[in-house]
Amino acid sequence: MSDTCCARRAFLRSTAAGAVGLTGLSLAACGGGTEDSESAGEAVHPGDTWESVLAAEELPPGASTSASVGEHDLLLHRSGEEEVHAFTSVCTHQGCTVEAEDERFPCPCHGSVFAVDSGEPISGPATRPLTRFEAEITDGEIRVLI
Repeated sequence: MSDTCCARRAFLRSTAAGAVGLTGLSLAACGGGTEDSESAGEAVHPGDTWESVLAAEELPPGASTSASVGEHDLLLHRSGEEEVHAFTSVCTHQGCTVEAEDERFPCPCHGSVFAVDSGEPISGPATRPLTRFEAEITDGEIRVLI
C-alpha cells in the first residue's frame, strides 16, 4: 500500500507542477507585448529617407492632420510657421488607430489622448508616447524621415 501511496503523491506533484507551468505560460501569452510589459520612454523612428508628405500650405499653423507615406500612417501637427511634428498613428496601448484633431490626438478605442506637440499621453490607459518621426518644412513641403 505504501508503493501506491508514494506513486500517487509523485503523480499529484508532477501534475501540479505541470499545471503551474502551463498557467505561467498562459499568463505570459496573455501579456502579448502590451505597453505595461515594455519600458516607458519616447521612441523615435530610425528613418533614413526624407519623404514629402504634403504641401506646407495644406497644414496651417495650429492644425493637425493624418497622412500616409508608404506603409506608415502618420499624425502631423504644425505648431508654427517652420515647426511640424510627426508621429505614428498607432496607439501605444493596444494598437488602435489614433485620430488627428487640432488640439489633441485621441484614440477612439479606449480613450487615450496624446499631446500634438510631443506625442506624450495626456489621459487614458496609454502610458507611453507615440513613436516620433523627424519632420521638417523645406521648400514649401512637409517632409518626414521614414
